[in-house]
Order: sequence, then structure tokens, then C-alpha cells
Amino acid sequence: MIWLIGLVLTLQAIFYWILKPAIHFSMPIFEVRGFGLLFLLLGAWLLSGRVESQRPR
Repeated sequence: MIWLIGLVLTLQAIFYWILKPAIHFSMPIFEVRGFGLLFLLLGAWLLSGRVESQRPR
């Protein structure tokens, strides 16, 4: 039983070490801190569209 607890703790530590960059990158998204930048990028994308007269015919 003790080796099972040790194995589970070891696996959790390994997965945390492997996934730490993904956790660090996605944390602002889950904490709703990244929405300002997201809206800024979305607005820039919408405003940078082609004008009707620039489209090829």
C-alpha cells in the first residue's frame, strides 16, 4: 500500500514537471486576464480587413 502511494505521488510529480509550461501558459486564460489582449488582437484583425475597392475582380 505504501508503494502505491509513493507511485501515485511520483507520477503526479512527473506529470506536473512535464506539463508545467502548458500550465504556466494557460493560467492567464483561465483567470480571465488574457481577455484584454484577446480583444485587442480581435479588433486589430477586424480593422485590418480589405476595403471593397481593393478586392480583385
